[in-house]
Amino acid sequence: MQFIAVATICLLAGGAYAAPAEVKYLNGDDLPKCPADADQAGECIKNIMNELIPRLRKGDPDLGIQPYDPFVIDRLSFQYSSGAVSGRISVRNVKLYGFAEHKIQKVNVKIDGDKIKLRIVSQLPKMNLLGNYKAEMLVNSLQLKPKGNFNVTLFDVENRVVTDGEFYNKDGRRFLRIKDIDVNPKIRDMIIKANGIFPDPELDELALNVANSYWRDIYGIILPETRESWAPIMLRLINEALSHVPIDQFIHGPE
Repeated sequence: MQFIAVATICLLAGGAYAAPAEVKYLNGDDLPKCPADADQAGECIKNIMNELIPRLRKGDPDLGIQPYDPFVIDRLSFQYSSGAVSGRISVRNVKLYGFAEHKIQKVNVKIDGDKIKLRIVSQLPKMNLLGNYKAEMLVNSLQLKPKGNFNVTLFDVENRVVTDGEFYNKDGRRFLRIKDIDVNPKIRDMIIKANGIFPDPELDELALNVANSYWRDIYGIILPETRESWAPIMLRLINEALSHVPIDQFIHGPE
């Protein structure tokens, strides 16, 4: 059952892929202008993010941003190895519902020269993930090749994100590039549904009962173990989005 939890965590952390388009920039003329002082900028940045999340839920073709409620992920694969469990997991045709209800609660900004550290706390009341999965797993000496559908619902997700980044200049404008990211999602409750884990449907039901009873223990082990899989994906996707957002429209970096 661990591979269902692995898939859920990596999807939650990884987000969706937006196909690259001709480079155009987000126009923020109607958005707040934040103070240059980093100590005062956090509340302003929070307000901008809370304005843009629902506004862009339908996507923006000019910026290469696809609609993100639902997020659609055609395919995602990753390796997993922890203790007696190892293998490869692939998910297809995944839809994530609820992201547009994401609310940023707090943003803390620290700037040192051209370096920036952001600490962000956000809340998501509910997220539903559904799609298809396939895996090749080795559990002790038992080889499993599960394949089927999954439907996972997360309740009251609190994300605590810490990023390290840097400012850079392009086309006469100032942008932000994230160099490292650490994400710690906390979930009040999770309901996991899936089939195809075992050939016997009764064993499927037993595995799901165990997973839904002990998902917190599984989650606590899997999140750090899979960081090498999801962190690079997050960095790439975030930086692709940030490449369309001139930061000097909203907050002035160092000169």
